Amino acid sequence: MKPNLRQDVVIIWYSVNRKGEFDVADNNTLHMVDASDGGNGFMKVQLNNPRFIFPSIMSDVLPGKELEAIDVNDIDNVKATLANFIDKMDVKIQSPAIRDNGRYFVGPQASISGTEPINYNVKSSEGKSESDIGLICLFSIISYYALSKFFENYNYVPANLNVVVDKFATALPIDEIKIKGVQQSYAKRFADYHHQVTINNFSTLVHVDLSFKKVFFDPEGVAAITGLIFDPERLNYRQGEIFDDLVEEYALSDFTGEDILKAGNVLIIDIGDGTIDFAVTNKGIRVPNQNRSILNGVGISAENAIDALRQKYPVIAPMDRQTFIKIANKNQGPNDKESKVYKSFLDEQTSNLERQIIEQVRDFHRALHGQIGMIVLCGGGANVLKNHFHDRFKGVIQNLFPFNAPYILWVRKKYAQTLNLDGLVVRAKVMK
Repeated sequence: MKPNLRQDVVIIWYSVNRKGEFDVADNNTLHMVDASDGGNGFMKVQLNNPRFIFPSIMSDVLPGKELEAIDVNDIDNVKATLANFIDKMDVKIQSPAIRDNGRYFVGPQASISGTEPINYNVKSSEGKSESDIGLICLFSIISYYALSKFFENYNYVPANLNVVVDKFATALPIDEIKIKGVQQSYAKRFADYHHQVTINNFSTLVHVDLSFKKVFFDPEGVAAITGLIFDPERLNYRQGEIFDDLVEEYALSDFTGEDILKAGNVLIIDIGDGTIDFAVTNKGIRVPNQNRSILNGVGISAENAIDALRQKYPVIAPMDRQTFIKIANKNQGPNDKESKVYKSFLDEQTSNLERQIIEQVRDFHRALHGQIGMIVLCGGGANVLKNHFHDRFKGVIQNLFPFNAPYILWVRKKYAQTLNLDGLVVRAKVMK
């Protein structure tokens, strides 16, 4: 069923160029409609239609640490490299938007490069809008995707490519986006310049000229509720597996995105690496003065857990928080002692995080006079907390709401990390 919504949340039916076609007049120019949720832990990006998730990490490419250049005439090797380019990103960035231009490994390659990974400092007060990491990761993935599409179409490696992102949607933490001038200054970092990206994997250097036309920002959390209401592919009301746990837990006959619009005040708790965003919406629209962030997240808990783990087990090598969380959550059975130990250290650190979430929910309960129809927990951090926190959180909510407790939806792991991206894709598709 097509949504019939007010102008604030109107959905315009729009067909995206599914093939990412190059200009007929200029085969070296690719036009795109993109969305990016640049998390402190992972980049979640949709480029036209393909999606990519990779660690928000980069590292300097030092002399002697370079990857071996692949001969552009070795078509099979080029094809294999571009089929898995996300694991081998090696770029030189030159852009007025970047404070520290240079040559970097980006994503998984940065973790194994032999040089110190550059990660978001989740304990710093620096906002995402001020950091270079999100931009460099984004510029890199766009450039490699453009090259892979060109090679797919023309079967050779070009020396130059132009990429024009006609419409781009991204998000910032709620408290950061509230600061006067932040949206405008961050938008300028994208739209005011041409960004030069050099891809270094091949015997021919590939020079990419990247530019952005229209840029849209949504607060984190608010973007997530858009992604929960609307299907990012079909642009109708969302339904199906994403709500199955809710339907089962509350013995509902059915539940769709349209029901969220009818739920009254909906509290979204978007648990990230460095921030937790709390947003209240009603009929899909932000409720004034009921949106905020706290500077805490599972990334901070993970870094504290790594410190505690290495104090007890000094033989364990330093690692980034993404690797630590991956080990803690792998759970390969009863004999997987490593995973259990890592998870126990992480759970000890997340207890403080859980207390902060509960206190924030109590504040919203008071401010909204108990009128909350639904609570949604999402973000990559929701996956980390659920097993340890689900029952306790539900008990707190039942005590706060003795008559009609709100539905609680823990978004499934399959969807939780990309829910903001889903909402941003919707925004990008309908952007005029």
